[in-house]
Amino acid sequence: MSRPQIALEAVRRHKGGRIHLTPRVPSKGPLTVLCGQTLDSGTYSAVSTAADCSNCLRRSHDQSRVSSAFFAQDEGGELLRLSLEQARFQRPHRSAGAPRVLKSTGAPAAPKPAPNSASTRPRLEVLPDRLGELLTREFKPAGEGVWRSPGGVIVRMRRQGREWRFAELVFEGSVVATRQGDGIRVRAGDVEVVPAGDEYEVRIKTR
Repeated sequence: MSRPQIALEAVRRHKGGRIHLTPRVPSKGPLTVLCGQTLDSGTYSAVSTAADCSNCLRRSHDQSRVSSAFFAQDEGGELLRLSLEQARFQRPHRSAGAPRVLKSTGAPAAPKPAPNSASTRPRLEVLPDRLGELLTREFKPAGEGVWRSPGGVIVRMRRQGREWRFAELVFEGSVVATRQGDGIRVRAGDVEVVPAGDEYEVRIKTR
């Protein structure tokens, strides 16, 4: 079983030129490729030839840029699906022929719960209000340690011991950084990163 990969599609202008990479080639509308160029509607088509744009190829190895490109095309669901498949791939599989060992406690087996009982109802996943330096209110999970704001800002968190620390912010629009005491306050889209003692706090900007 091979590891699922994030597949990018190749596209080229009708008049020739470099072959670029993008998450998905739409049937119409403008298209922004991985190197940052925007191709006007009706001027491009998908190709099966390998990409030769050096910037697209270089950025295809940058996970944060690829993630940002998927979300820019509203393909975040596909990215999350691939992340879940990769997590499932990494989970150890038990051999089909290996015997299952059950330890007996001497107590009679508990009766199976009746259908529609409380124990058979699906459990809803509840996100914590805070995950280390991230205030999760209004954020949506988009993979292991990756969160997306309503405004499309990608925040990457990194686990350090038992805590999650802010690692990276990805946003296509303007970013404003302001010195605040001994730290830096960053504002990007609807997200702000503010100093909080020796740490930082990542949150949706207060309106």
